[in-house]
Amino acid sequence: MKTQVIYHSLSGCTEKLARGIFEGLKCEEKSLHNLADGTPEIDGDVILLGYWVDQAGPCKPIRELAETLENRHVGLFCTMAFWCESSHAATALHNGAACVQEKNTVIGGIVVNGHMSDKMIEMFRGMGAGPHSASPAAEARWALMKDHPSECEIALATERMNERIQLLKTLQEKGIAFPSITI
Repeated sequence: MKTQVIYHSLSGCTEKLARGIFEGLKCEEKSLHNLADGTPEIDGDVILLGYWVDQAGPCKPIRELAETLENRHVGLFCTMAFWCESSHAATALHNGAACVQEKNTVIGGIVVNGHMSDKMIEMFRGMGAGPHSASPAAEARWALMKDHPSECEIALATERMNERIQLLKTLQEKGIAFPSITI
């Protein structure tokens, strides 16, 4: 079973997570692709899509690729500079799944914290008042998340993807379809 890890990164967080997941995958055959280097040939049985959250969903390059996938088993992982247990994070993962679930089987997903790029922070600092503007609480959150994703978050995401791929293999060996997960 071939697994492709395909990602797009803005600040380096999603790349860090993608590389960590890729290194920890217990697959016979695997490959790692950064969409910034071009779109790879999609030939994996399992496609793990990694994105940074943009407007409560996948960044444009991943969204566009996701919408072309058909008949694949897809896992999703994303990073965001907001709380990963928030409703915003759940929406970001749900919107990622919405791009693939009609024509594919979703095997799972995970959101982890990431740091915000300096460019984005400066943009928010210059916005004045508003939901995304700089505030003492936002500044504290950005400082806290400066070193994310953490090794623990990477390990959890890797464990999640390995477990779902193993479950897929087990079910296929028994002739059972993986029940797509509604995220």
